[in-house]
Amino acid sequence: MDSENKPFLNNIDSDIELNDLNESKISLLGNTKETLKYLSKLDLFYLTLAFAGVQFTWSVELAYGTPYLLSLGLPKSLTALVWLAGPLSGLIIQPLIGFYSDRCTSKYGRRRPYIIVGALLVVLSILFISYSKEIGSFLAFGGDSNIITIWIAVVSFYGLDFAINVVQACCRALSIDVAPGDQQNDASIWASRMIGIGNIMGYFMGFIDLKSYLPFLGSTQLKCLCIIANTVLIISVVTTCIKTHEIVLTQSNNDNDIKWYTPLINIIQSMSHLPEPIQKICNVQFWSWIGWFPFLFYTTAWINYIFFKNNSSTNNNDDNNNNEDDATRTGSFALLIYAIISLVASFILPTSKSIYDKLNSSESNADPQIFYRKVWIFSEIFLALVFFSTIIVSKVWQAIIIISLCGISWAVSMWVPFALIGEYLEIYNNNQDSKNDDEEENNERKLSSGIILGIHNMYVVLPQFVVTFLSSIFFALIKFMEIQEDSFDSFGWVLRFGGVGAIISTFLVPKIDFKAKRILP
Repeated sequence: MDSENKPFLNNIDSDIELNDLNESKISLLGNTKETLKYLSKLDLFYLTLAFAGVQFTWSVELAYGTPYLLSLGLPKSLTALVWLAGPLSGLIIQPLIGFYSDRCTSKYGRRRPYIIVGALLVVLSILFISYSKEIGSFLAFGGDSNIITIWIAVVSFYGLDFAINVVQACCRALSIDVAPGDQQNDASIWASRMIGIGNIMGYFMGFIDLKSYLPFLGSTQLKCLCIIANTVLIISVVTTCIKTHEIVLTQSNNDNDIKWYTPLINIIQSMSHLPEPIQKICNVQFWSWIGWFPFLFYTTAWINYIFFKNNSSTNNNDDNNNNEDDATRTGSFALLIYAIISLVASFILPTSKSIYDKLNSSESNADPQIFYRKVWIFSEIFLALVFFSTIIVSKVWQAIIIISLCGISWAVSMWVPFALIGEYLEIYNNNQDSKNDDEEENNERKLSSGIILGIHNMYVVLPQFVVTFLSSIFFALIKFMEIQEDSFDSFGWVLRFGGVGAIISTFLVPKIDFKAKRILP
């Protein structure tokens, strides 16, 4: 079929004038029209609660992933390759899930079936990670289980990243689908807050000595954390799915002959047809996440390095194990403070925007995106300065302050890009309604939240390939040159490299402009 090989997004004029903005939104790829109800604060809480569970789970992976893999005997250069799971899943899984969920005709909705299945896979992957040593010993039949354990852990990390991407992609799309046009910003704000709450819960639990307080959950800190993470994820996902009303999509005859590989081909083709504002947002995200991935992957490992540099270990294995636990909990404490700052910022920033909008409401030609751009520029410059300052850190308390300050920029990164994308999609799709009364033609021209977010996510995860590749080479060179790792801050230099990406992104933010004029009814 000719239509099978066409990109999902045709060439789109980015100069938009919205003639009629209302609270009604047509399902982006369906032929069903249903008015979206206004969401109360409780509705927004239920809609975004799953983000807290997903982020709790992800925080456990980020805080304990690298230290756990290193404890199994995996070299630094190979741990970097393990983190390829993230970009691979984001590059493949999120766009595919966005495509198929856009067309899902389940009576339970388009996104919720995928959220449930993804959450179950997350639960299984976490269990395999936490009990990888026991499973490895069982499969080794009394022999050397170390290699088997490492393989189980690595494969489980890959499975966890793939499954998390499924849940996260559909939660983002669900938020855009369910929220009316004038509540897109509210939905993004609540999602950012839930991510902050998930971070706080995850890092707080990681900081507490769980095996002492809750020994019945497991014999190690990681086992206890994984059981709690699974419980939080299940409760949050089930609550979101039960309490959120989703429009059911009716069957479309055009989708019957689509082959399994068609979505990937068309998604790649569609990248060249992105609306100009979305393309500019994606460009910023690419360089911004060059900065974020070193932080997400190596923060705990960097604090461990600072901790051991200030606390000489003994030859006693028990003391060494205690030091490792103390160092990892110190990293979790730093991330806990960072998460608290991020959550506080997620409440302050939207309030600041409301005040800014009121102060400029009298200006008829006011740029509606100028606040977002200013905040995003400040955020990236601040993040770069924080990363560069790691070069002067020599004490644990200094490292904790450095990591904590990143919470300000994280709150911005979890709010501004998605608020801009959500507002643009709403403006563009309502603009299609105003052009003519042909509903079928309008639906064909509308932008799909699933596809747009999938392509946007590709720009977020591609930097991870860059960071993983370069850091892997960097760690391998350190080993090849026989540099003493105990006295060389390798993780710190990776963080400083991330600061370069943040600086580049600041030059791209000012180019974001919808050229949109809202004419309210």
